[in-house]
Amino acid sequence: MGLKRALYEILRFELLWKLAFLFFLNPLFDGAYQTYVSTAGLSFNGDILWTFLSLKGGVVFLLLFFAAAWLVFYEYSVMIRIAALCRQGEGCPLGQVMRASVWDLGLLRGWSLAAGSIYYILLLPLGVTGYISTAVPHISIPWFVFGEMQKTTLGVVGIVVFQGACYLAHLLLLFVPVDMVLRRRRFGQAVRGSLGCWKQLGWRDRLSVIGLHIVWNWGSTELSRYWRRNLLGNSDFDSNFLKYLFYSEAFRKDLAYWAFLTLLQTVAMAGFIYFLIGVLNRTGTARASLQPAWGRDGAAAWDILTRHCAAWAARWRGRMRTRRWRAATAAVCLALAVSLLLNIQRPLPVHRPMVIAHRGGEGRVENTLEAVLSAAEQGADYAEIDVQLTSDGVPVLFHDSSLWRMAGRGEGIGDLTWEQVQEIPLEDSQYPGMTARIASLEEVLEALREVPGGMGLLIELKPAAFGSEALSNAVIELVERTGFGERAMFMSLDYLCLLPIMERHPEWWTGYCAYSVAGDIDDAVWRYQVDFLAVEEALVSNRLAVQAGELDLPVYVWSVYDSEKMMQYLEMGISGIITDYPAEAVSVLEAYRGSHPGKEYQWAEDGLPNREELGSW
Repeated sequence: MGLKRALYEILRFELLWKLAFLFFLNPLFDGAYQTYVSTAGLSFNGDILWTFLSLKGGVVFLLLFFAAAWLVFYEYSVMIRIAALCRQGEGCPLGQVMRASVWDLGLLRGWSLAAGSIYYILLLPLGVTGYISTAVPHISIPWFVFGEMQKTTLGVVGIVVFQGACYLAHLLLLFVPVDMVLRRRRFGQAVRGSLGCWKQLGWRDRLSVIGLHIVWNWGSTELSRYWRRNLLGNSDFDSNFLKYLFYSEAFRKDLAYWAFLTLLQTVAMAGFIYFLIGVLNRTGTARASLQPAWGRDGAAAWDILTRHCAAWAARWRGRMRTRRWRAATAAVCLALAVSLLLNIQRPLPVHRPMVIAHRGGEGRVENTLEAVLSAAEQGADYAEIDVQLTSDGVPVLFHDSSLWRMAGRGEGIGDLTWEQVQEIPLEDSQYPGMTARIASLEEVLEALREVPGGMGLLIELKPAAFGSEALSNAVIELVERTGFGERAMFMSLDYLCLLPIMERHPEWWTGYCAYSVAGDIDDAVWRYQVDFLAVEEALVSNRLAVQAGELDLPVYVWSVYDSEKMMQYLEMGISGIITDYPAEAVSVLEAYRGSHPGKEYQWAEDGLPNREELGSW
């Protein structure tokens, strides 16, 4: 009965807590963050670091970081106290439990706050075993980081070591939250207590805890195999919630799964905490109390605050009984409803979704002529290629800053002449035994002119230090000479590299490539004068899709490996899928078009929009 009651009370608390956090606390946090970021200016990629490398930025970051840690710890504290009281066979009125848990926040102060914040905000969400908070449910390393690391043996070893270290640390410190709450210990003491707990436990208890840990991870893995789409995040529960609900097919599906998963995780977490408390009790006394750990001054202050809140609530209830206040409330609600209806309409996407082959098509060494031709054979609309400049000014296809991964050499493309580059054989770890040579951009443009079907190129410019203008001019000259401008798009992580293209050919399609951004995409993005955004998967959200749509800004996502996520992005309104598997993406896109036959776009023709014909866009 104790476990059953604990499940019920924890579910009741979690429902109230999630509603309060998602629709009140999270908007406050987000508002504070966005207010600061807007004063610092919209920043992409590496520039976001400078947004917080100042006294004001550092203070804002630390305040938000520590506040999030307090919220996470408070949520765990309430659940642990409920489970402990139910295990003790005592009553656990939710209001009293929540008030008593407020004073547990004093355990996170001083050095305990700094170390505890790292534990609660970074380590636990990385492990995602047993403890899942509302404020920071999980943290994932962007796949493009692991994807690049997996291409080298050293990178694979690094991934294994990192994940193993996180798993071991999470397991050793598993008792820290329970120890802090039930034994009233600061974070450092609780760490020593958790390690001591492992020493005192018998082998049967140790194996039980490890077994439960393994079962949790196995269950999580199976769920992620079943539902491969990205999960909804806290940012999806914002002022555009109703707009997502009405107009986003992806959001409705993801919201239903989010509700199911949240319920399942809450039940599992309640049982997990209940079990851990029983194990901890075998190493010493660990009891919960409804009496808050406060002094006389604290008790008096709390009593005064409680009486003031009760009096305010009574006055508000009294006013609501009068017709005047009822009419005023109804008028406000009606105004809000009208405002929502007027602003809920979502503009049409700029153009039809496209498949873009990342570094060329599957089955060939990346960024080579063969890979580009393979992308055309597999039905891609565009092939994405990376272009760098040799020391004698020839644009060639290559991604990395050095030749080490592909050729086992330490030089970069900019250190070698075109003649030297041609003599270097390339190898790709994904295709053992296959070799190729570095291709020039001119070779690729000439070859594509002869390929039927008119596949285009998404050319990413990767300039070396102080060489952005030279690279841009060399690419412009080649595209002009081959007449490939109407079938080419241009993007770069370096915005300055795009300026010569914009100035000399404003009719060409240019975009900014981003793997991180500080703040929301808003009207300030127009100072970049880009035609599209190419963003890394970790940046994709319903908020981004809506904001970009309202700005008539197509978004292309890189690099997408899973067909379920491809469909999810298309349902969100994303305009392009950049993937290593173009043939699979073509199949997904055909399925999407088949299920949305009446879908309308601002530019209904094939290919890139024409500004003159599109009008005001």
